[in-house]
Amino acid sequence: MRNLLYGEWYKWKKNKAFWICLLSASGMILLVYLTITAAGQAMGATGDVLKETGISGMAAQFAGGGLVTMFGAIFLCIWVVSDYTHGAMKNVVGKGYSRTQVFLAKHLFGTVITLIMNLIIFLVILTIGLILIGMPDKGGLFFQDLLIYFGLQLLFGSAISSIVIAVCEWSRNMAAGIGITMAVLIFSPLLVQGMDLLLSALRLKISISRYWILNLMTDCPTEAFPLRFLVRGILMSVIWTLLPLAIGAAHFRKTDIG
Repeated sequence: MRNLLYGEWYKWKKNKAFWICLLSASGMILLVYLTITAAGQAMGATGDVLKETGISGMAAQFAGGGLVTMFGAIFLCIWVVSDYTHGAMKNVVGKGYSRTQVFLAKHLFGTVITLIMNLIIFLVILTIGLILIGMPDKGGLFFQDLLIYFGLQLLFGSAISSIVIAVCEWSRNMAAGIGITMAVLIFSPLLVQGMDLLLSALRLKISISRYWILNLMTDCPTEAFPLRFLVRGILMSVIWTLLPLAIGAAHFRKTDIG
C-alpha cells in the first residue's frame, strides 16, 4: 500500500491539473470579490455591498454554492481517468498488486489531495475577504463559526470526492466522467427537491433532500449550527463517502482494464 501511495504522489507531482484548477478557482474568487467591490463603488456605496454580505456570506456563496466543488471535481476527473487513458492503471495492476489496494490508494490519495485543494481555496476566500472587507465585529466568534463551517464543508467535500471517483472509475472516459459529474453537481439538488415536492403532494412526510450531500452542502449554516444538522451532516458525509467507495471498489475488482 505504501508503494502504491508513493506512486500516486509521484504522478501527482508531474500532474499540472491540480495547480491549474487551484489557480483557476482562486482567480475566479478574486474576480468575484473585485466585481462586487466595483459594483458597490459604482452605486456610491464603497464597500457596503461586500460588508453587507460579509466574509461568511462570501464563503457560503463559494463553498456552498458549488464553485469550490466544481474545480475539485474537475481535477478528480482528470486525475482518475488519465490513469486509464495513459495505461498507468493497467501497468500497476499488472505488477501483481491487489485490485482492492490499487483502488483504495487511488481513492485515498485523490480524496486527500482534493481536500487540501479545498482547504487552500477556503484560506484564499478568508484572506481576500479580510483584505477587502476587514476584520468582522464578532472577532473570535467569527473565526470559530467559520472554522466549523469550513470543517463541515471539508466533510461534505470528502463525500463528493468519493462519488466523483466512483463515477470516473465506472466511466473511464474523460468526456463522460466530467459530463456525468457536472450533471450530478448541477442537477441532482434540483431533482431531489422535485422528489420532495412529489412526496409532499402524496402526503408523505419524507424529505430526501435532507440526506443528499449536495443539498447539505448548500443548506449548511454559517453560524448557530443546530445540533441536528451537525449530526445529520456528519452521518451523511460518512455514508456518502463509504457507499461510493464500496461500489467503486467492487466494480474495479470485477471489470477488465482496457
